[in-house]
Amino acid sequence: MIIWIRNSLSPQQIRDRLLSDDSEFRIQLLKYLESVHKGDYFSGAQDVVSAMHHEESLHDGYRDFTEVLPEAPVRHCDDIVACEHCVAGDTSESWWSYFRRMVDMIVNKCNTHSCCLDNKWKRCKSRFPRKLEPESSVDKETGHINLVKKEAWINTFTPIISYIFRCNTDITSLRSGTAIKAVLVYVTDYITKPGLKTHAIFDCIRSVFQRDRDCTQDPNRTRKD
Repeated sequence: MIIWIRNSLSPQQIRDRLLSDDSEFRIQLLKYLESVHKGDYFSGAQDVVSAMHHEESLHDGYRDFTEVLPEAPVRHCDDIVACEHCVAGDTSESWWSYFRRMVDMIVNKCNTHSCCLDNKWKRCKSRFPRKLEPESSVDKETGHINLVKKEAWINTFTPIISYIFRCNTDITSLRSGTAIKAVLVYVTDYITKPGLKTHAIFDCIRSVFQRDRDCTQDPNRTRKD
């Protein structure tokens, strides 16, 4: 999915302003990019979130959160009452706490990369682990933006998209003409690629039947190999 922001500055205009003395523009741009790009968890490091995810899965009645619809936020009060005098309790903050926890567990399950080094070069085809950046910065010579990233083994994501889609996502900002061209070529190639080969079609069919078999609740309906 590609999202274009109407009336946004071109990559060259952004670069020119980043290299100028417009420090306020630089601060606000980094603030915006950090709000829609996240390279770490809300709750802590990878092992902390993995433990939290495992503990959640042990609860009675646990349902895989990638197989259920996202929970809607609480409705805003109709009464014009200051929040500090609210008698309903801080339900909005409790929902956002739930949101952050749920996003962490979704990303932990779906965005964590298991390195694929089974090739003759012994290098990951997905370029993991990713370079870590302790904080966002702008290269004063080239204008290149380095966004903060504290987890090397997860894709960059947008919390609200991960919460809604509940699957693996990889979010990036097209901040250069080269990046824009590369993504357009990738998308065009992806949607126009030739049909699947026969063995791939049968493998897909097998996967569907296997999934249905695993999901059934009646053991008498399970087909045996």
